[in-house]
Amino acid sequence: MKFAEPPTNMLLNMEPEVASNGDFKIAILPFKRCGFDKFENPEQCQNTIKMELFSLMKKLSIESIALHEKYLDGFIQVACKKLYEIWKSRSTDSEAALEGLQRVLEMSLAYPMNHYDYFDVLMDSIGFGSILFWKNSVPLIYESDLSSGTQYRDALLFSLELFDVNNGKNKVRELYAAVPGVQQSLLGVHAKRFEEKFKFLQTNRSRRGSRMSSTANSSSNEDLPCLNPDQLSEAIQDELSNENNAESGGLADIQQTRSRVINVSNAPPVSVSRKMSGTWEIKQGSGGLVACVDPVMSTDKENIWLANLGFNVNQNADTELDANTNNTLPSTNSLGLPLIKQSKAGDVFHVLGDDKKKNDLSDDSCEKDMTLLSVLHDYNKSSYKLNPVIVTQDDYDAYYGGISNGLLWPALHNLGEYIAPEYDNISNLKNHWYSYVRVNYQFALNAARNSRHQDFIWIHDYHLMLTGQMMKSLDSSLEVGFFLHIPFQPPHNFMTKYKVVAEPIIRGILRFNKVGFQTHRDRQKYVELVKTHIKRVKIMYDSVVDIYMIAYDGSTCSIGVFPVSIKNQDFIDIAKKQETIDAAVQIKNRFASKCHKDGKLFLSVERFDYTKGIKQKLLSWKLYFEKYPERVGRDTFFQVAVTNRRTVDSYRQYQDDCISLAEQINAHIISEEFKDWKPVVFQTDGLVRKDLIANYLAMDVGVVTPVKDGMNLVAKEMMICNPSTALVLSTGAGTEVQFTNAGLYEDVDQCYFRVENIDDFDHFADIYYKAATQTPDERIRKGAKIKAFLMKHDIVEWSTTFLDPSWTHEVIRPDKLITLSDFYTLMDKTCKTRRLIVENVLKGIAMKSHYEVSLRNAKESLLKSCLDGDTTLEVNIDNEFNTETMDSPAKAHLKIADQIEELSKDIEFLSFVQSQDVKNVEFFVETLVKYHPISDDAFEQELNSACELLASGDHYDFFFTDRDGTLKSYSCSYASSIQPAYSGVIQAQFARRCAQFCAIVTSSPLLNTGILNVSTMPEGYFIYGASAGREWYMNPSIQFKDSKISANELELIDNVFEKIEDDLLTLPEYNHLKWIGSGIQKHYGHITIACQDGDENVTKQRTLKLFEIVKNIVLEVDPTEVSLVVVDNLSEIKIFIREDSSDTIFNKGDGILLIQQKMGLKLHKGKILICGDAATDLPMLEVCLKISPANVYTIWVTQDENLKKQVLELCKLHNNKHYSFVSCPTVLLSAMAHATVRDIRNRPHIIELDDYN
Repeated sequence: MKFAEPPTNMLLNMEPEVASNGDFKIAILPFKRCGFDKFENPEQCQNTIKMELFSLMKKLSIESIALHEKYLDGFIQVACKKLYEIWKSRSTDSEAALEGLQRVLEMSLAYPMNHYDYFDVLMDSIGFGSILFWKNSVPLIYESDLSSGTQYRDALLFSLELFDVNNGKNKVRELYAAVPGVQQSLLGVHAKRFEEKFKFLQTNRSRRGSRMSSTANSSSNEDLPCLNPDQLSEAIQDELSNENNAESGGLADIQQTRSRVINVSNAPPVSVSRKMSGTWEIKQGSGGLVACVDPVMSTDKENIWLANLGFNVNQNADTELDANTNNTLPSTNSLGLPLIKQSKAGDVFHVLGDDKKKNDLSDDSCEKDMTLLSVLHDYNKSSYKLNPVIVTQDDYDAYYGGISNGLLWPALHNLGEYIAPEYDNISNLKNHWYSYVRVNYQFALNAARNSRHQDFIWIHDYHLMLTGQMMKSLDSSLEVGFFLHIPFQPPHNFMTKYKVVAEPIIRGILRFNKVGFQTHRDRQKYVELVKTHIKRVKIMYDSVVDIYMIAYDGSTCSIGVFPVSIKNQDFIDIAKKQETIDAAVQIKNRFASKCHKDGKLFLSVERFDYTKGIKQKLLSWKLYFEKYPERVGRDTFFQVAVTNRRTVDSYRQYQDDCISLAEQINAHIISEEFKDWKPVVFQTDGLVRKDLIANYLAMDVGVVTPVKDGMNLVAKEMMICNPSTALVLSTGAGTEVQFTNAGLYEDVDQCYFRVENIDDFDHFADIYYKAATQTPDERIRKGAKIKAFLMKHDIVEWSTTFLDPSWTHEVIRPDKLITLSDFYTLMDKTCKTRRLIVENVLKGIAMKSHYEVSLRNAKESLLKSCLDGDTTLEVNIDNEFNTETMDSPAKAHLKIADQIEELSKDIEFLSFVQSQDVKNVEFFVETLVKYHPISDDAFEQELNSACELLASGDHYDFFFTDRDGTLKSYSCSYASSIQPAYSGVIQAQFARRCAQFCAIVTSSPLLNTGILNVSTMPEGYFIYGASAGREWYMNPSIQFKDSKISANELELIDNVFEKIEDDLLTLPEYNHLKWIGSGIQKHYGHITIACQDGDENVTKQRTLKLFEIVKNIVLEVDPTEVSLVVVDNLSEIKIFIREDSSDTIFNKGDGILLIQQKMGLKLHKGKILICGDAATDLPMLEVCLKISPANVYTIWVTQDENLKKQVLELCKLHNNKHYSFVSCPTVLLSAMAHATVRDIRNRPHIIELDDYN
């Protein structure tokens, strides 16, 4: 089989055809070709596009040497650059230039593998303009596919993936940003959503069924699946409407679909064969991967295993073969690597059976082929789901036989001499690399389509190293892990000679959420390559859990070591059977009858592979008898080497050499006393498990000495079955590395015999002798230690540990907080976790297990870092030790009762929200009564009052509220004042159901430890008016600031802030300003300095001194005192810009007027809800009462009688009686939750089914 070489740098002998006026007339627009205008082949496509571009560039008066160059790639490169410059200039010629760029795209997509280099040039040329380019071009691509039957969309998606893989870019995401429907279509978003709704409907019916008659429920459920999709969709909408009428729930409807494991591997867990009758048979496989993963997969029938079953689409299936030619398909590809035989197949595919005759696809054969689908369907009913991944046969051959096993397999075993020599040719390497990428893309696409948000996708081995990057580009929320079962020890020239493959693979591995290697040696090699060859990476090591965390290009990958093991009990059970013991005795006697009574049986079992070191074992065995002739006639080496890949020249030659060597040993080493004795017994047939274990029991010495091996489970099987045997292990085996790290090979006690270098035959022979002469007692003692270790570390531990999310960077781990930075980092992590929780709850998605683990660990970290018997956190302000004065770092004392309490609430919230009860969140709200500062009765009274007020207003057109002290209790510092998850859910649902325009108006800034840093709600529910409403944020593209502040005034504020940081924070006595309250914050238009903590530990004298220092700084910057004013309210110093050269200060009321003006809000026409907790919030109430006194409703969170009096006076002044007072934010949030439930009961029909997408 030959793989076509891409015709890059193709010589253009064809000159463009010109009209009489000298121009080549372009009559066809890009992506509009049909009939005779279609491209016939890559060469014709190139020449057509070249002529069209030539004419276009002449029309645009582009003069360049590229027009006269003989090679197409140089012409395309310059043409793309020039055309993009014209398009970007937005001149009258921009549209024509865009058309030229689209012609290059059309050529690239018509024959993507032949013209990929031109696609690469196009992407480099348009650079940051790709989003606009895709907005203009994708509709043309879709129209062409629909009207002319082209496949440009698929070609575009793959070309972008290939570009991203090769260049470490994210161009696919730019396409999705430009045309979101492309991503939704690829992932089957709407189909997934429909499935989730249908399951949700069934769950709801099941709940109601417990309260309804069995007859009515049964008939209702049976009728539903008979509806067509449109009817079913309507039924779901009606049902959900009925559910919400019937139930009082609905505050948070969570789809309680448990997390699944989606296993992805090249090879399937089954063998698929076709009987002579034509029917299909599926048998459970018994390979190493199946043994490792099947225990996990079998725990849940909803788990999915994606694999290639060996039947793929033959692109040349419809090509008739000449009658005189040999119809037998080639057994190897162009690299001499084995092919999977593939029959002619169209839409019906099957694996070739024994019948090699050419068959017609009659109706009868189609019917037989289709039985495969039914067999798969039956298999999926009784086990986890098995989904086949279908690719083209040519791609599969180049991916599996080529890159995977012709390059990666020998390279990662550090056996460069076995890399296919054809890969010395860069064209061959690129061609096969494209196929490797394309097959990985098919696996990634299938996995992404089959996954749900809460699933874990587990990718296995070197065949699929790019799937993580591709899946993340399809859906960044997916959790994807990768485990490499083979070593990672590439040769020194891997990153240079095979750079086109090596760099993308090193980068691609970093895109997984978590990665597992077999040994520390393999992981260290990978990390070293990342350090050396990948730019802009941040590598961190956590010694507590022994993981590396590598941050790269906006994502982080956790890398651990997980030595794979075996299912111990399965082997032990077989070894204990009497028939196995009897078989072992027979094997022992068979060998013993031919040798001296003191003879030893050496056993080695493996695949007949050059990585297993079989030749070295035999050469050392020959030398063994030469060095120790007394062992002749005593010891026998039983080598089981299961033949595979005989069609590959390198394998066949290696196998023949080993067999010949074994024969030579038997011919030259002979015992005169024991005529029937042979030093080597060589078997190339495999052993069934019971016979294998019988041989384990019969052996005296087990030999496992690969050149390189990921782990090598044979050594573990041997010691589990027969711990009284001696074990010879090479350092190339991952098992030996694991045993060494476990202390099983130390100077004082070496539990096995180590071969450092299997090419050192002299030393190897000595090891054989030591193993043969080891005393039985010593063997038993040391073997028992190995078995005890293996019993503790079995396959269940391996899979459980790898799947456990707690070791990754995504989970907060418990740790003692030493510095102030540690505390703020921890709280920031809880913020990220809470955001995910809120988002999942609002979308109705089931929780990932590690969310609760993270919150519990965060709470534990806070508690164990507090002073004994207190909730005071004592930490170093920084981690520096003053070497001059020998002073320890200054200490910060933080009261963190609020942070601990809010974490407790969120942990409890998670337990409720994940329950199956439709009133789960409402039941949680009822538990909040215990957090009331006065009493349970006071909570109920305040809640009833607040609920009555909210109900009287019913639905609010405008909702303006403060945050700190109102919706969130005060914390010791603003940076740690993270909005709890339960609060985010309640606020978002209230905004969604009970109010139209919702705004949080706060004194804090937007960013740099501002409101956006501590909020956990997704965008779209509230807008934020920061700096007392002077800067407003709706989403990244819609935000504005008060335009009345001049550039000069802003510069004054900046100068004051810089001087405060330089002059004040450097003084030791003002270290506390770094952590108390909101610290020092620069807002838009003013600066705040917190000068008192919650317990008033800062003396008045110290505060007054601080005020004087600040005044002097301000006076230094603004000596005329015209622009800035300083105000001290004992707990906080504020530096403001004067309003209209007076002492008037911009307040939250002014902020409401600003947003009213900017957005044209008709405050006088709607109901307004105002919530606050401090005197700084009163201006909001005052402004709204002046605008619409009768339509204002207000709830105040305060126990301050003076503040209550001010609120009452304001309301009384405007004849307003719509007010209520509560003692803490918890009551207000509870009232908002009740109002939301009330609205759902009264207006269930306004629920949008597509709100969770």
